[in-house]
Amino acid sequence: MRCLSAIQVLILLTFFSAGLGQTTSETDRSHQLDSLFEHIPHTTFEWVAAKGVSDRVAMRVPVNLDGVKGWFQLDTGLDATVVYGDIPVERRWETHDGMYHVPSFEIGGMVLGPTWLRSWTDSGEKGDLIGSLGLDLLVGYFVLIDYPSRRLALMKPGEAPLWLLQRTTWTPAELRDAKFFLTVVVGGESVEGLFFDTGASAFHITVDFERWVALTGCTGPDAAATHWTVNSWGNEVTAVGSPARGPLVIGSANIPNPQVFYLKEQPRLFAQWPFPANGLVGNAPFWDRVVIMDLGIRPRFGLVE
Repeated sequence: MRCLSAIQVLILLTFFSAGLGQTTSETDRSHQLDSLFEHIPHTTFEWVAAKGVSDRVAMRVPVNLDGVKGWFQLDTGLDATVVYGDIPVERRWETHDGMYHVPSFEIGGMVLGPTWLRSWTDSGEKGDLIGSLGLDLLVGYFVLIDYPSRRLALMKPGEAPLWLLQRTTWTPAELRDAKFFLTVVVGGESVEGLFFDTGASAFHITVDFERWVALTGCTGPDAAATHWTVNSWGNEVTAVGSPARGPLVIGSANIPNPQVFYLKEQPRLFAQWPFPANGLVGNAPFWDRVVIMDLGIRPRFGLVE
């Protein structure tokens, strides 16, 4: 049997150590997250599928509203949390200025206490959902979303353990006009005014038509690779998508070949809004990642490494 030289042994040990270190790091993070979720109130969310679009078009979380149990969609693109149907009237909740006072509100194991919700009485198809959890009830929290393990936790900043902060890569964000705007680069160019919308779960990016042309190089819907029929608050719209010219970079995440969409029936949707916004970022870039939305006084967006 041929003996290895000292240099060869050193090289082998170096490669072995590097591989072991990477595996250990990933395992450590998994164990740390498991331990964290075991010791804090949290919930497990479920994906909602839509045939012909994606198995993950929406995230739903279990809620308890004053004894009424059901599912809410997690929708950070929504500025006000809403309950569907006649539940507020049936429960005789107090009302003021178009809102209803819920004596107690829980998301899984997280008790938010009494709160105010809006009511949405549209009769459109909602499936098993009885409402949508918007950004308003999340402000002030660290919102921890573990996409691979389908876990959600709301923490006060002081409740976050040191290891979580040390393992998180942060990028600046902006909380304005009831939206959470991210710092985003597409194809090497900074794209401003995109907010994080977990309600647009299956999408990487959605923008207006003119910006879609600039980011994809397509000239119209006939040249697009993807046409999805999706439901938007009771209305069917066509989402037209095509790969971007280059990768999508959000903090430490580098997503190759992201799909950029616009809505065919509303090609200037964001331009018509009463405040500056150029589009949204959905859940799709983060399906295999762990995200922190710091919705405190100095907003920032984090990816747990």
